Amino acid sequence: MAFTYLRHQLHLHRHKIVLFLLLSLGTFGQKAMAQGKLQGENLPGYEFKRLRWGFSLGVNGSWYQLEHSQYYVDQIKDRNAYSVNDKTGIGFNVNFITSYRLNQDFVLRAQPGVGYHSRAIEYKNLPPDPETNPKGGNITQQLNTFAGELPLLVKYEAKRRKNTQMYFIGGVKPSLVVGGQKKGNPEVLQVKSFDVAIEYGVGLDMFYPFFKFAPEIRYSRGITNIHQPFPTVFNNSIQQLNTNTVTLYLNFE
Repeated sequence: MAFTYLRHQLHLHRHKIVLFLLLSLGTFGQKAMAQGKLQGENLPGYEFKRLRWGFSLGVNGSWYQLEHSQYYVDQIKDRNAYSVNDKTGIGFNVNFITSYRLNQDFVLRAQPGVGYHSRAIEYKNLPPDPETNPKGGNITQQLNTFAGELPLLVKYEAKRRKNTQMYFIGGVKPSLVVGGQKKGNPEVLQVKSFDVAIEYGVGLDMFYPFFKFAPEIRYSRGITNIHQPFPTVFNNSIQQLNTNTVTLYLNFE
C-alpha cells in the first residue's frame, strides 16, 4: 500500500519533480560561486584540453507517453469503460565520461553507463479476464528496468568566466534493457528492449583546484515505439509507447 501511494504521488507531482530538478541545478551554481574555492582561477586552460575523462551520477524521473489503440476505443464505444494512463517513477544513472574537443566552442562527449528506470501504466476498471485478471478492477503495471545506455552528445560551451562556464548539450542515446523485464509473461505489460532517444539539456561547469564539477539537467525523449504486440488487455489497449526522462546529472572530471 505504501509503494502504491508513493507511485500515485509521483504521478500527480510530475511537473513539480521536474521543477525541483531545475531548481537544484540553479542552487548548485549559486552555492559554488559563493564558495571561496571558486575565487581566483582554478585549473587554468583545462577547458581547452583535447581529451578528458570523468564519471557522472544522476537521479531521474521517467514515464511513458502512450497512445491508445483502436481496441481500446472500441471497448469505450461498447461502454466497457476502463482507463489506461501513465505514471511517473524515480530512478538513477551511473556513467563514465569521455570528452573530445572538436574546436574552441564544441566538445564531443560519449557517456556510456547504466540507468535504472521506474515507469508504470495504470489500468482502472478492467473487465475480468481468466488468464491475467480474474476479478477485474484496478491494476498497475510497474516496469522497473536496468538498461545499458550510450549517450553520444555534442556540447556547446560558452566563454569561461573565472571558474564557471555555462553550456548546452544535445544528441542521441541508444539503450538496451539488460535486466528487470519478464518476457512472454501474460500478466505483465510487454515492451521492446531497444530504444533510441533524443536528448538535450543545459549545465554549468565549475572549476575547482583539483577537478571540474558540473551539475546538468537533461531531457530525453524516446523516438522508438517500444510497444510490443501481445494478446492481452494490457498490450491490446496501447498501440504506441515512447519513453520520457528528466535527469539531474552530477558530472566529475
